[in-house]
Amino acid sequence: MGKRGRERALRVVLGIWCAVAPCGAATLVVAPYLQNMRGDRVTIVWVTDASTGTASVDFSPNQSFSTRTTVAARVRRFAPSETGLGAPYFQHQADLIGLKPGTEYFYRVTVDSQDMTPAPILEHRFRTADAGAFTFLALGDSGPGTPAQKQVAQLMQRERPAFVLHTGDLAYEQGTFAQFQRYFSIYKELARRMPFFPSPGNHEYETNAAFPYLSVHAPPTEDVPFADRGRYYSFDCGNVHFISLDSNLPLTNAVNGTGAMLQWLESDLQKTRQTWRVVYFHHLPYPTSVHQNDPVTKTVRDFVVPILDRYPIDLVLNGHEHNYQRSYPLRGGEVTAPGLGAVYVVTGGGGGSLYPVFPRPFLAYAESANHYLRVEAQGLRMTVHAIRVDGQEIDNFTLEPRVTVPPPPPPPSLPEVSVEAVVNAASFVPSLAPGMLVSLFGRNLAPREDKASSLPLTTQLAGTTVTVGGRSIPLLYVSPAQINAQLPFEVLGRATLRVTTPSGFGEAPLVISEAAPGIFSPSQEPAMLHPDGTLVSAANPAETGETLAVFLTGLGDVNGRIDAGQPAPVPPLTTLALVQVQVGNLSVTPVFAGLAPGFAGLYQVNWQVPKLPTGRHLMRVMARDAGSNPVTVYVK
Repeated sequence: MGKRGRERALRVVLGIWCAVAPCGAATLVVAPYLQNMRGDRVTIVWVTDASTGTASVDFSPNQSFSTRTTVAARVRRFAPSETGLGAPYFQHQADLIGLKPGTEYFYRVTVDSQDMTPAPILEHRFRTADAGAFTFLALGDSGPGTPAQKQVAQLMQRERPAFVLHTGDLAYEQGTFAQFQRYFSIYKELARRMPFFPSPGNHEYETNAAFPYLSVHAPPTEDVPFADRGRYYSFDCGNVHFISLDSNLPLTNAVNGTGAMLQWLESDLQKTRQTWRVVYFHHLPYPTSVHQNDPVTKTVRDFVVPILDRYPIDLVLNGHEHNYQRSYPLRGGEVTAPGLGAVYVVTGGGGGSLYPVFPRPFLAYAESANHYLRVEAQGLRMTVHAIRVDGQEIDNFTLEPRVTVPPPPPPPSLPEVSVEAVVNAASFVPSLAPGMLVSLFGRNLAPREDKASSLPLTTQLAGTTVTVGGRSIPLLYVSPAQINAQLPFEVLGRATLRVTTPSGFGEAPLVISEAAPGIFSPSQEPAMLHPDGTLVSAANPAETGETLAVFLTGLGDVNGRIDAGQPAPVPPLTTLALVQVQVGNLSVTPVFAGLAPGFAGLYQVNWQVPKLPTGRHLMRVMARDAGSNPVTVYVK
């Protein structure tokens, strides 16, 4: 073998070996940090640049590790295409369970039998939660590694809290993996001995719907819908219940009826029996500075605050505005007596550029300063201290024990409607077409019975509105159990139907076809008239050659512009679909098929009776291969 052949063979051998064993020792990229610590558990996470998948944590209640337990870690490899980094990213996570409450533990981490715990080793320790008094820290809007962010972090390192809350915008500017590496490097001395419980901000959502944020954190997941795990959660410490919300995508989805966060929040608050309740999330409901016109803050105010007002919430922590603000106790946005409302605190001074503050009647104190909060929970007292970046206390207050109030009212009865309960108003089958008259059946569809009194039809009755594909549709009748309405002519295919009442809204998916005919049968006989306007019946049968008019709905779009709810004009508008009348074994082309003049959503088909045997015959109307319900026509 020549020199080039030996070099090529060596490269092949080295390539195979590097595929099964690390080529060089792994290097620590992100130092170990704690997550989700409670009385009986904690999660430890760290990141390296290489790994064969063998990683573990040793932990012990003594510094010598004379008695220790080893827990294997899960390893997740992130490709550069996922992280935007220049090399693979190996994240290790070990879940320590079965721990004793109120106990101090020491730990060390290994990868491929290599101790990866940075010095000093004795600083890698934590104390599990217990039922006694405790202190926690809070901050928000960390910043992009500014001197102020590092100074706040250094002040926080002197503290000995149980954990740290973060109100969002952790890693500036876009919440990327690289920016989270910087974030963890700034707080590593804190994060290795106490967990951070974060809430995502708008900057986290600037990268792939907060994918890096979700990847690097391991918050509680109990009772959280699977699709939303990591975005919001709750936990207890001592006699305090904490709730972290996500005021970004999950709030938008919940308001639009496609997400569960607000329902989860209501259920979570109903279940807790803790003495104190602290809720934290990023977007403040009562902005006073640069975010006064932020639509998300209005959404929070309109949809989150009413839920919080129904329960005895003590403290609400937010970020988003880069300053410190403390409100008087608020309920419904109005100042109330201590113990009757929540105190809203903006702690957005973690290191980002500061925003000015402006006086407002509901503000007890405000200052444009980089800062963090120290909160002491001691039995029936909870005291909050705001610590400025120079180490000085700029504000403190003690929350009053809550006044006993009546239990919260039950949650509003939201409208309930399913796709099977939206039917053709004539045939009562779930086949739909543009311009059709429909009936909706369900629960809580309207607060009371009401009906339209004139044309054009209204889009609101008794406080109830209905939209299809985002378009308001005209209503004929509403009651708690039924709605009669007309579908728009412009919507075809898949669409969402939403029923909105003063209590909220409910939704159902619809599929709207080009045609779905249904013949009205107000009694035993179909709505079919002789030329003199009398009803065709067994006692008044049709004659051969006579032109009858049958009334129906669901023949689809027409050859002229008309809005749903408007009376059909004269001359009449004809259907775009080819319509046929099937009677007995015969197919008849109608004389006319279109909207009945003077009515909304009602179609008329005029057809001439062919020669048929005397007696009763089944008759259907066909349009675009869709057939109506069969009805009986009597011929003499």
